[in-house]
Amino acid sequence: MQKDLAYYLSLDYPIECYAGEYEVGDAYLAQFTDFDIKASSEDYDEAIEIAQEYLKSHIKLELELGHELPNPGEGVRFMEHREALKAYRNRDFEKAMSLWEEEVKHKNDQAMTNIGLMYLKGEGVEKDFIKAREWFEKASEYGNDSANYNLALMYQTKLGVEEDQDAAVNYFRRAVEKNHQGANFRLGLTLLKDRTDNERVKEGFECMLNAAKSGHPMALAQMGGVDKEPNISCEPNNMFRSYSKEKQLEVIEDAIDRYIRPILIKDGGDITLLDYINEPEIEIRLAYQGNCAGCSMASTSTYGIIMDTLSQVIDKNIRLYVI
Repeated sequence: MQKDLAYYLSLDYPIECYAGEYEVGDAYLAQFTDFDIKASSEDYDEAIEIAQEYLKSHIKLELELGHELPNPGEGVRFMEHREALKAYRNRDFEKAMSLWEEEVKHKNDQAMTNIGLMYLKGEGVEKDFIKAREWFEKASEYGNDSANYNLALMYQTKLGVEEDQDAAVNYFRRAVEKNHQGANFRLGLTLLKDRTDNERVKEGFECMLNAAKSGHPMALAQMGGVDKEPNISCEPNNMFRSYSKEKQLEVIEDAIDRYIRPILIKDGGDITLLDYINEPEIEIRLAYQGNCAGCSMASTSTYGIIMDTLSQVIDKNIRLYVI
């Protein structure tokens, strides 16, 4: 893809907006954290809009001058960050460490995380889990997703710390807020182990679905239906679609009770309806229980049976996810 103005404007550059006292008095300050670009206004949305116009003008000028531009999240000192990464990939760990230590002085949380990873792996330094954790904790204060993910793994696997599953879940959740793929998968896996708490199962389902949609191979093996698209050209079941959401739910639950659940119960399993969405499209989320729970084959081997059943009750223009 050509890296022109349209390309860079399509990127999701992080923006922060704060309320406070600025040059226009009590107002909002919007700032793109990868650039030295700020805009203020008494209106929150207007501050962001002005900052976006400033960003557009800045990128246009930089491209005309032939200057390099950061990727989202690289920060204002992105060239220094890239130099450190190049040194690291060339296994010049001493140079990488020196550059990242300088970046830490500028509150670069990714540099903090990278130093933590070097201590975790023993790259260029003696392996030290305590120092790794300390660097991850510093980066975590800035909301770094990779730092939070690694802290979660350390608490989950007793790596240099006492096992603390609650702490692991907490750090995974922080990383999931930034849509970290691995954290989505790991948190989903953790919350779906015990399927007796419906709220935890719903949260775990959402995480696993996010991981699967992002292409995580193990999440794709767990979640059935991610690779299926609704048949929008099928004959619609106008009667079902004219029902209220409550009535539609009754019909779906009846079909599950009569045609799907008995098959699973024979094998010591069960299934529960986690969520039903009927706007803008019909989406059904189901979770296996009992012997079927957590089995990667369950999400695929019985998926066809469930889909066929619900397609007959509704129509084929539905989205079905099963885990």
